[in-house]
Amino acid sequence: MINQLKLVRCHPLFWLMTAAAVFTGFFYEWLLLVCIVFLHELSHAQAALFYKWRIKKLELLPFGGVMETAEHGNRPVHEEAIVAAAGPFVHLPLIICSYLLLETPFWHTADHSLFLQYNLTILLFNLLPVWPLDGGKLLFCWLSFRYPYYQAQKRGWMISLCILLIGAAIFFWFFPLHIQAWILLVFFIVVHYTEWKQRPYGFFRFLLERANTNTHTSQVAQEISWHLRPIDAAKMIRKNQASRFYITENGQTLSESYILEAITKNKTGFRKLRDLFIEEDKNPSIKG
Repeated sequence: MINQLKLVRCHPLFWLMTAAAVFTGFFYEWLLLVCIVFLHELSHAQAALFYKWRIKKLELLPFGGVMETAEHGNRPVHEEAIVAAAGPFVHLPLIICSYLLLETPFWHTADHSLFLQYNLTILLFNLLPVWPLDGGKLLFCWLSFRYPYYQAQKRGWMISLCILLIGAAIFFWFFPLHIQAWILLVFFIVVHYTEWKQRPYGFFRFLLERANTNTHTSQVAQEISWHLRPIDAAKMIRKNQASRFYITENGQTLSESYILEAITKNKTGFRKLRDLFIEEDKNPSIKG
């Protein structure tokens, strides 16, 4: 617990919101909300530490919190799903505790009602399948279980954006003057734009981490042409399985490590495999 607290950071706008809550007389409500968000993020961190994830920081934001790790998508799907679900799950025991505290003299019905409202709002909001909410991360876990990482990354972004735009259209049809909702919509649009621009970088980080830590025992066979490039073959790599690539033209089999080394170490990821084979035949010392 002490190690987790050392990782906590507060965004500058968080302190601005705190000051605004003090001057407007809503400090108690703000404090209650911050405590709930903090416990939410702490639950993510507890689950991540259980699986020995490398946590970089826990940051409290004006509209929530975020946990940043250094895993780059190379953890097993079940671990990522449990870590993502740990945050929403914590709201259930918090709600139960609030009901139990009603029997005490210092927890009143008004406190319980507000606490219940905050917990349910954060719980349901975070379960929306929109990135970077927990529901969006659970969606990505499901997609990465079914598809290669590259496809899951792309499909997850598209599904998330569609749900965001449809939900926003419905909401603003009924509540067109909801200022906080407009701010959140702008935030999510910026996040999705940034995520799309950084998608190639995120994919390369996945491959780089995979090359250094790949310990998967189960394998899946992939048929490819030697006219493809290593980067094209890498787009077929799945999170929970090591790939073996069968070259249809000559029957040669390539390991996943060969493809990853070509991209991350040899810097030949954008050359055709056939050209790499010819070069290796001419110079056997570079083979492998």
